[in-house]
Amino acid sequence: MNDEVRKHILEIESEKTGELIPVINYGVHECLNREFTVAIIKTATFRPPPTATVQLVDNQGHILGEEIVNAEQKREHEANENATFVTPDFVLTQDPKVLEDSLKAERLEKNPAKQAFVLPPVQFIEVEELEDTCDVVSSSPDPLADLYLKQYFNFEDDAKLASILVGFNVKKD
Repeated sequence: MNDEVRKHILEIESEKTGELIPVINYGVHECLNREFTVAIIKTATFRPPPTATVQLVDNQGHILGEEIVNAEQKREHEANENATFVTPDFVLTQDPKVLEDSLKAERLEKNPAKQAFVLPPVQFIEVEELEDTCDVVSSSPDPLADLYLKQYFNFEDDAKLASILVGFNVKKD
């Protein structure tokens, strides 16, 4: 991606305000901080991510919930009596009543235990395996950034298509 596209994606990611639970896309920021950033437009047949792409965390860094990306992870959470599946693909790792009370308190009393949805950087093995690459990360951009990328690269706005950013550096000799 050229500097213009990178700058526009960063602007879109930075414009999120007023959300009850903020969304922080660390993954996109990490991708854009690499020497090279590539946009991939994929279909549902593309391999699943190796780790969660969405986590609910508090300001202490505790994971309160996360996306389920594979069967092993799902089995681990099903065995946890404190885990509650909100959807088949997202699990709360704390009692939902405790989380609900915390969110209400945060909104009404400015509780310091603030929560946020975090989109962490994710491994991208196909690029990691290339001989001269290092510091490889990937992430899914915000839906508005996804739409911008599809339009910029002349793809139709089709819900069956999604973008992924892959950022990497090149090893120096």
